[in-house]
Amino acid sequence: MSATAVASTPWSALLHVRPLPGKTGGLGTAAGAYAVVLALAHDEADYREKVTAEMDALGLFVAEMDEVAPYEPHPDDPDGLIYCAGRLSPEWPVQYHDFHAYPHNEA
Repeated sequence: MSATAVASTPWSALLHVRPLPGKTGGLGTAAGAYAVVLALAHDEADYREKVTAEMDALGLFVAEMDEVAPYEPHPDDPDGLIYCAGRLSPEWPVQYHDFHAYPHNEA
């Protein structure tokens, strides 16, 4: 690694996602969902880019992204979040557990 390279570290955020036009994004008939998404990133911009690309690949767009910050494990973290953090790797740099879907358009 060069002296200017920055190592990837875990970042997290609360995402509000919605299906892209003509797609379900794996949400069935739900209008959208919320999820905590973790990713290995160099900084906030890198995190946003990786997570947006992952959601796009799933057929979802990111309507909102809140609480973007480096991930710091906490003893009270839910098991699903701990599991996702443990699965982060260069091969699988984006991890998420549950999407909490809502059935109607909130707009």
